[in-house]
Amino acid sequence: MSQSLRLFNHASTPNLTFPSNPNTKQCYSYLPKPSSTYNRRFPLISIRASSSSSDLDSSSPLLVSDNGKGAVISREEEYPVAAGSIEVDSVTETELKENGFRSTRRTKLVCTIGPSTCGFDQLESLAVGGMNVARINMCHGTRDWHRQVIQLVRRLNEDKGYAVAIMMDTEGSEIHMGDLGGASSAKAEDGEIWTFSVRAFDSTLPERTINVNYDGFAEDVKVGDDLLVDGGMVRFEVIEKIGPDVKCRCTDPGLLLPRANLTFWRDGSLVRERNAMLPTISSKDWLDIDFGIAEGVDFIAISFVKSAEVIKHLKSYIAARSRDGDIAVIAKIESIDSLKNLEEIVQASDGAMVARGDLGAQIPLEQVPSAQQRIVQVCRQLNKPVIVASQLLESMIEYPTPTRAEVADVSEAVRQRADALMLSGESAMGQFPEKALAVLRSVSLRIERWWREEKRHEAMELPDIGSSFSDKISEEICSSAAKMANNLEVDALFVYTKTGHMASLLSRCRPDCPIFAFTTTTSVRRRLNLQWGLIPFRLSFSDDMESNLNKTFSLLKARNLIKSGDLVIAVSDMLQSIQVMNVP
Repeated sequence: MSQSLRLFNHASTPNLTFPSNPNTKQCYSYLPKPSSTYNRRFPLISIRASSSSSDLDSSSPLLVSDNGKGAVISREEEYPVAAGSIEVDSVTETELKENGFRSTRRTKLVCTIGPSTCGFDQLESLAVGGMNVARINMCHGTRDWHRQVIQLVRRLNEDKGYAVAIMMDTEGSEIHMGDLGGASSAKAEDGEIWTFSVRAFDSTLPERTINVNYDGFAEDVKVGDDLLVDGGMVRFEVIEKIGPDVKCRCTDPGLLLPRANLTFWRDGSLVRERNAMLPTISSKDWLDIDFGIAEGVDFIAISFVKSAEVIKHLKSYIAARSRDGDIAVIAKIESIDSLKNLEEIVQASDGAMVARGDLGAQIPLEQVPSAQQRIVQVCRQLNKPVIVASQLLESMIEYPTPTRAEVADVSEAVRQRADALMLSGESAMGQFPEKALAVLRSVSLRIERWWREEKRHEAMELPDIGSSFSDKISEEICSSAAKMANNLEVDALFVYTKTGHMASLLSRCRPDCPIFAFTTTTSVRRRLNLQWGLIPFRLSFSDDMESNLNKTFSLLKARNLIKSGDLVIAVSDMLQSIQVMNVP
């Protein structure tokens, strides 16, 4: 038995129209009436969407792509996926087998790779611990070193069955310190006098001397200014200027790290006129971007983004030089200019990062929490993945357990439904990178479970973002599918997507159940690994949904990932439809 509901853009069907309020989502669902004998057994329920400027034959479905311009033919990958096989992350597969659908973690985890985690065994330990994205920071290390890390991550994916994506983070052109003469760190004590200099030293740096990358530094600072290192982790007061050298007294002691960001304050306000004149993407950044394109990274994160034009320019540059043009651009929100132009920047980008460390150096500390919440909400509304970063578990650089305040901070980011959390120094140079990752994982799982148990469905309205009628249909289908999944307490949502767009729309709705995202390409699969709730699979499929579902059920049952009787809802970006069924 089959039941279906078809939606038409036609004057003769007044009850099946899109809502007049563009900020309201309406669910086109055909559901069995609840009863006391409700047992989650359903005949196949199929909801399909069609559109035309004229009358349509009821048997003619509309085949559309993500952008409504016809079927998308995915490029051939380095190797085609076998017709009778399916690729899934081995850690996720183990979790599904041991604990079931509802146990899977929805919040994704990003780890910065550094000296503490750059070996193959260390990278594998992070992958086993739940790392979804490996971040390389171009502020540190050589390109050869980063290339080796990229190759190890790729090898890990190929040999061990992971789908760890790679994010390259540019340095940016803001003012920062040098490399401390090769030292991993230096301790500044209260009252010590340090010299900040723009001079190039031929030999070893003199004691308590720090290089600054900005030639106009000594001209711009004034005696009495406060100099903040790494967002205020260490503070100095300018006491004397001697040519290219600036003498400073340490007023807040702390640890100095290579290439840390520098900001200076005067009369309680950030001095930003000179920074505003610096380009967002420096000449070194462009070389690093060329390196990232050549190495085929999945994401490029741009530091200190001031406007949407920078993102648009970079994306056109990548499209012209990348073989596939499928590298996603992440805008780092870490300056006053970024906040002023937030909506435009997020709209132009493929995602955003809440870089709280540098952001906290440019706005009052008490404003950082509200800024974080605003950034997360804007990204969710515009359907862009968002990463909460910086100092999540800072104490675990040195200690094996976090502070309770850090755990509360992580919990709040998970409660806000951010797509991902990121470790920086904790995993790059910390003494306990695996333990820090385990804390993020366990806290995420607990808060997500608490959220579901309390049935805390948000009232956040998701505005329409589609530019075409077909895109709006996709949004309505995904919104309806997510609501149906919550109401029916289904075990999983299935989405068949060639570009990842329909999967991201489902993720945006934050349903209770996990989302199995099936795609044909490895690059799309890796990029989906950044988005909330998505479990990306690689699978060859056709435009025949019945055939796709039968094939998927067979492959997943063979690996004990699903069982007969499980209730699933399936959607597709090839044939826009919703299907509700029990696994046979």
